[in-house]
Amino acid sequence: MKSRNILFAFCLFVSLVACRESDNISIKVVDDDHIYRYNATFPRSRSRDVERYINNRISPSSISYDNAVDVTTTLDDNTKFDYEASPGKLEIELDKRQNSLASYQRIKKMCKGLDQVINPKK
Repeated sequence: MKSRNILFAFCLFVSLVACRESDNISIKVVDDDHIYRYNATFPRSRSRDVERYINNRISPSSISYDNAVDVTTTLDDNTKFDYEASPGKLEIELDKRQNSLASYQRIKKMCKGLDQVINPKK
């Protein structure tokens, strides 16, 4: 009986870890008159690649996260956006009323590129 409980606990642990590291990818974009929002969930193992790509696109500014970050940032060109991230999750939101057309296009282009970083098979 004791060994069966140990086996059950081990199987439960393995299944929880497997679900946590799953390859489930979800990308949702809202682009209306006032807001551009990019939401993504992806394998935690791609988090560093996502962070590197974003930092390359917003250079010389940079954002880093190890556990979780929720900030509003203003880039050198006055692009202002909200950035919420944790390993395997990302949300970027830009208020079009507070930004220029060039800023909107910059963030939208960056997010389009993120699609390939998050899901290179696509």
